[in-house]
Amino acid sequence: MTSSILRRGRRWRLAPAVALTALLALTGCASTDDGASAEPGSSEPAGLLPAAEGTTTYPLTLKTWAGETTLEKRPERVAVIGMSPNLDALQALKVTPVYALTEDPEVGWRDKAWAQKIEKVDTATRKDPINFEGIAATNPDLIVAVGGILEKPEFTKLADIAPVLDTETEEQIPWQDLQRLVGKPLDLAAAADKAVTSAEQAVAEVAKAHPEFAGKTITVANDYGPQSGLSYYTVAGSITEGIMTDLGFKPNPNAKEFVDEDVVSDENQGLLDADLLVVVYGSEAFRKEREAKPLFKDLKPVAEGRYVALTLAENDPTKLTNAAGEQVENVTWMLRMGASATSLPFGTKVIADEWLAGAKLS
Repeated sequence: MTSSILRRGRRWRLAPAVALTALLALTGCASTDDGASAEPGSSEPAGLLPAAEGTTTYPLTLKTWAGETTLEKRPERVAVIGMSPNLDALQALKVTPVYALTEDPEVGWRDKAWAQKIEKVDTATRKDPINFEGIAATNPDLIVAVGGILEKPEFTKLADIAPVLDTETEEQIPWQDLQRLVGKPLDLAAAADKAVTSAEQAVAEVAKAHPEFAGKTITVANDYGPQSGLSYYTVAGSITEGIMTDLGFKPNPNAKEFVDEDVVSDENQGLLDADLLVVVYGSEAFRKEREAKPLFKDLKPVAEGRYVALTLAENDPTKLTNAAGEQVENVTWMLRMGASATSLPFGTKVIADEWLAGAKLS
């Protein structure tokens, strides 16, 4: 499995329009409660961990691209910022954090009972400056911040609060490596390995149940409307391509044309060609406008019925509406930046059984 996560920082801010629908899907019904399910220092803190495995030795130096911090002992109160796979990694380990961002608890693969135990779900989002005061108020002894730090001064301010976990370089890492990165300082390395293996097996089972995908090409795109355009999601080497190949599809030769720029202009719509074309639309108006364009209608997948249109539900951004008017789960965020041991078993099943149900393949 080749899916990766992206850093917040530079890569996150390069294309805010590209992630807009995903963010809407996350924030549309997210809690903005500043309250806590348990106060710091109470008899039942929300940040308790499973039993230690006894394989991690402390003090443990946490090396990151922005600097180093040291864990003197096993942490118990974990704050988490950055992309949702960070929180997913904690859920996979059954570690309840004391601080999280408002987008993250409300996704389809989230264990709601587990999320309700988070002490503070901040009103801050990934688009906002880091809420150092809010994090400090929860008295964390570890801050999971993979992809959540843009500049070294941010690291320094976080390190004044608690040891900081991030990657050693600013490069993207596979979700498997993220899961293991989070597991080690928590003395849950074996649990992290198990979570990775279980997720990979779950995706393999979905692929096995859908042999019709094997060897076919697929294009997944997202239409953000006239101002932002059509975004090609299955870019060569991307998270989305990795997920689709894990489901049995083969890489689309056209995907390499979008490595440097994923916007599909009217002139290069022909590069959307594949055995199956899937387009997620930000609104019904965007869908109608796109489908009325002669160049789009003439695409082979569209003309031959090998085309799946999914539209963001008007009153529930966590759902999409298919051509039959039925609602399905919106896992666009998983495809864009949210691949994890928690999201993939849920999201790949949604794609195979809901998004592509009854889809015609050449």
